[in-house]
Amino acid sequence: MSSLFANGGAPIRVLLVDDSADLRLVVRRALERHGGFDVVAEASDGAAAVEVAASAAPDIVLLDLAMPGLDGFGALPQLRAIVPDAKVVVLSGLPPRGAERRARSAGAVGFLEKGIPSRRLVDELIAIAGLVEVAQFGLAEHRTHLQRDTNAPNAARRFVEQTLDRWQCGSRLDDVRLLVSELVTNALVHAGSEAEVAVVLRSDAIRVEVADDSTNPPVLREATPREPGGRGLALVEALSTSWGFDIHDDGKVVWFEVPRLDADDPRAG
Repeated sequence: MSSLFANGGAPIRVLLVDDSADLRLVVRRALERHGGFDVVAEASDGAAAVEVAASAAPDIVLLDLAMPGLDGFGALPQLRAIVPDAKVVVLSGLPPRGAERRARSAGAVGFLEKGIPSRRLVDELIAIAGLVEVAQFGLAEHRTHLQRDTNAPNAARRFVEQTLDRWQCGSRLDDVRLLVSELVTNALVHAGSEAEVAVVLRSDAIRVEVADDSTNPPVLREATPREPGGRGLALVEALSTSWGFDIHDDGKVVWFEVPRLDADDPRAG
């Protein structure tokens, strides 16, 4: 995949500091799924973060505050001295009032509360840290939330139609409209959930994500000729260039990508 980063094509380097291994795993997966970040080191407390910071050379330090031993408040000024060009963003379960002010006065550029859905974490991190080069990895992104009702697949189709028409990517409309309808139907029927649909325009592909509240992974299977349904993921596999899913504590995201064939693409025409 081509890179649009300003720093020579390299992803943004992240040092992830938290005493919870489970939380570090969730955050790492969220960052890696975006594609614009590289978690170059992890630490379970402030002392370990200070020790690894120089060799890791992070662009961002994502820092917990309440940790055993040297906590985030104690580590923050040392990290600012060791990697002065890195941006420190706090990810904490402490009440923001007071904790955020104290962290900012020590050099943090922003404060994120723990518990934020992992699919929103990256967007908020980009906004807080002012990472224009990472935001450009997805040239544009539109999202919509769909209620759990029988009209949701139709609403999803209309949403992608309007989005791709706005981006002048209508050459992929038929495939994307069919596949997003299948994934939204899966969210309604199999996950018993509302759905959130995201359409992301990248330099070489259109990516569609459908999030639901179930942590059960989707199952690719072959439906018999007599079965009225059960072919949704088979269609996704057949018509997309890649697809997959990501499980989170609060649900999952099923995604697929198709190549761009619009006027800016050399494959068009």
